[in-house]
Amino acid sequence: MGILEKIRLPHVGFRKVKSVLAIFIGFWFWQLMRLFFPALEIHPIFIYIYGMIEIRDSSEKTVDLGKKRIKSTFTALGVGIPCMILLEALKGIAPEGWLHIGLELLILIGGVLLTLEVAEKVGCKAFCGLAAAIFIILIISYTTDRVFLYALLRCVQTIAGVFIAWLLNVKIFPYHGNKA
Repeated sequence: MGILEKIRLPHVGFRKVKSVLAIFIGFWFWQLMRLFFPALEIHPIFIYIYGMIEIRDSSEKTVDLGKKRIKSTFTALGVGIPCMILLEALKGIAPEGWLHIGLELLILIGGVLLTLEVAEKVGCKAFCGLAAAIFIILIISYTTDRVFLYALLRCVQTIAGVFIAWLLNVKIFPYHGNKA
């Protein structure tokens, strides 16, 4: 028995291949977008994340959970954009310091609570935490004063990631789950 025959490589399933393919397609989709908008970041992190996550163990789950992920993203944006505007206004009212930080924290906590409530009311019960996480990312990570553009880009990336997963897992390589 030769040395190559003794080496056991791990099994790489088709779901993993589709996940990597989702990242590859997402990267090139985003590079196409960057031709028109060169200031966009090179790597679309949300496309990568949601493209991989939504490659589910069945095509039906990809469709169902992808719709809920998009709905929870819009929920987070619906609560997040007004809070981002409020934070921008806060910069002109409260000087930098503890008062400013306290007000930011109050907006963050109140926004998370509101996001959780709204997500539950619109039928995203299993995705309430995700909606709150997206809200937190929006609030603490934006660095420009282009609030709407930042939020829109996050939404576009999420939808693109879910769409790529749908394309791969439902249309190109449909998978209907294990036949038990």
